[in-house]
Amino acid sequence: MRFRAFKSLFFLGILFASFHLFYGVIYENHLGEGTDSDVLYPFLFARDIWMGTGIGWNLPPSTTLFPDIFLSILLYPITGSVESFHLIYGFFVFLLPFAFAQSLGLKKSNSYLVSLGFLVLAGLDPNQLGQFFFPSFHGMTFLFAAWVLYELKHWEEKGKHQSIRFLFLITMIWLSEYWFFVNIAPFLFVLVWIRLRWKSLVPFGMTLFGFFLSKIFAKGFSFFGIGIIKTESFELIPKLKSSLLLMIQNPSQSLEGILASITKDPLIYQWWERYLVIGIVFFMITSFRFFERNHWKDFLFFLSPFVTIVFLNLFQIEPNIRYLYILPFGFLYFSFRSMELNLWFQKIFPTFILVALFIFYLGKHSDLITKIKSGEAKRTHRMECLMDFDPNVPGASSYWPIKYIYAFSDKKWTLVPFTKDGVYYPWVANTTWDGSWKDQPFPSFPWGVTESKENLQIWQGVELVKECEGWYFFQRKGSGGNNKPKN
Repeated sequence: MRFRAFKSLFFLGILFASFHLFYGVIYENHLGEGTDSDVLYPFLFARDIWMGTGIGWNLPPSTTLFPDIFLSILLYPITGSVESFHLIYGFFVFLLPFAFAQSLGLKKSNSYLVSLGFLVLAGLDPNQLGQFFFPSFHGMTFLFAAWVLYELKHWEEKGKHQSIRFLFLITMIWLSEYWFFVNIAPFLFVLVWIRLRWKSLVPFGMTLFGFFLSKIFAKGFSFFGIGIIKTESFELIPKLKSSLLLMIQNPSQSLEGILASITKDPLIYQWWERYLVIGIVFFMITSFRFFERNHWKDFLFFLSPFVTIVFLNLFQIEPNIRYLYILPFGFLYFSFRSMELNLWFQKIFPTFILVALFIFYLGKHSDLITKIKSGEAKRTHRMECLMDFDPNVPGASSYWPIKYIYAFSDKKWTLVPFTKDGVYYPWVANTTWDGSWKDQPFPSFPWGVTESKENLQIWQGVELVKECEGWYFFQRKGSGGNNKPKN
């Protein structure tokens, strides 16, 4: 078993290395867009822990402490840069679609292609699907789902280690990844009930117990100076109550809201179309053998994104592809599942698809190289523009650029986060970075940086002094000295 696992890992490593430019494009594009700050916080969290300055962090409700943060802490000492750190992490996430597809019953050869297909799709759409390969962006939902399916498969063994392992897993999920319960948990809930019947009370009870344990763990982190922003901050329960009331009083309006949430975002709507088409094709092929080979389980899994979109609507959360990774994954899964129904397809197609993808990759090679170099140049230029300002004078900033600068600059900057309304905004950040400056009002900062020109129009008394790769450096009118950029 260990040899087979190593062989699979080795082959996946070869695939990742062979198609690594897709990851390079994801990396360079993503760190140039608005989501770069949360992508970087696990790396900076780990660096602060190793440097002894970890006190003061605030983490989101879905903390991603396990395994994202734990993995980051382990990786930091053995990686020489933020780029190599994310490369290793990206490979780890690359393994997850393979693991999840296998846990659902897909053959190994096709499971390899699910992981590779996800990488190719993300490389073609790095700003959206590319988020999957970064820490704190919910890709670990696939790991948790595969792990729970493994525990379910071995539940009848009744070993004490198995029970402890499951309780640990479910507690870490409650602590780290709420999106698991929106995406995969409903499917697993029904699956557990069908397979275990009355015995399912044990895992359900352990799930409830794990919820209370996670609350204890969350409180314990406060003793280490690590705060967790609670879900109460988002008023989820009042939103849920109002949504349920609307559903009872006006079900047609609720249905319209769900349909609108599917069609509003063009990318999500596009993936819904693809998912529905491949799902319908798959179930048409298997309609005459529905009760064979666990096709009923495939049908339950097929319903997962429908349940997710209802949950998002109930909690009034704007749909985003990172909450619906199940759509591209399901598209790949049901595509290859359909091929398994034909013996000839099963033997020939995996090799054919792999060769076709490699030829496609070679055709995109020069374009991918150009995009990677463009991303590297953008980052270098931003840091050069930043160097025109005095690092000894604290500046104000909108939220996104701060951790980007902390990760890629070799100087110690003090940039204090503010909203567009000029209100201090720590969100996911280490408040000790800001020192006593977090108590200073926004107008007291003589310079700063923002990624939106709209902010400069709102902020009174500032003027644009430098525009650099989508960042806008500003200076407060009337200030001078070392804070003027050198032209």
